[in-house]
Amino acid sequence: MSKCPRDGINTGRTGRTFARVAILAGVLLCAAPPARASGAQSCDPDNPNQVRLQISVSGMQTTKGAINITIYPDDATHFLDGAYKLARQHFPVTLPVTHACFAFATPGYYAVALFGDENENGHFDTNFLGIPVEGYGFSNNPTLYLGPPKLRQVRLEAHRGDNPVAVTMKYY
Repeated sequence: MSKCPRDGINTGRTGRTFARVAILAGVLLCAAPPARASGAQSCDPDNPNQVRLQISVSGMQTTKGAINITIYPDDATHFLDGAYKLARQHFPVTLPVTHACFAFATPGYYAVALFGDENENGHFDTNFLGIPVEGYGFSNNPTLYLGPPKLRQVRLEAHRGDNPVAVTMKYY
C-alpha cells in the first residue's frame, strides 16, 4: 500500500479545491527519487528496433535545478504510482528547451509525467496550501482542473524509431 495520500481529504468547498491541487502535488511528489529504472535502455539512433521517446520540455521559467521525467506504462490502475514506473531520470534545465530520450524494446502506449525540481531536493514542492511552487507537465499537455490527469488524457502511442513528445511546463 502506498504511503502517498490520494483521497480522504474533506475540508468543505474551498478546502476541496485546495485538496484537489494537493492531490496533484502529492501524486508528483510521491514519486521516488530520480533514478534510471531497468525498463529503459540507452537511446541508440542507429537501432531501428528501438522505441525512443524523444522528449522536449519547454516553458521553464528558470535555469535553476533539474527536470525529473518519469515514464509510465499503459496501466490506468497504477498510473502515477512510482512503484510501477518504467523509467525515471533527471536532466539539467536548458533554455529554451530541455531534451531527453528514453528507449524501450516494445512499441505500445506510454505516458510521460515530469516536474521541475528547482532546488534539486528530489521533491515536487508545494506551498502551505498544497499549491505547487514548481512547474509540472504531462505528455499531450492536458488542461488540468485541480487534480492529476487521467491516463487516457496523457497516453501516447510509440512505434519503433523516434517518437517526438513535446511537453510544456505549467505553473500555478
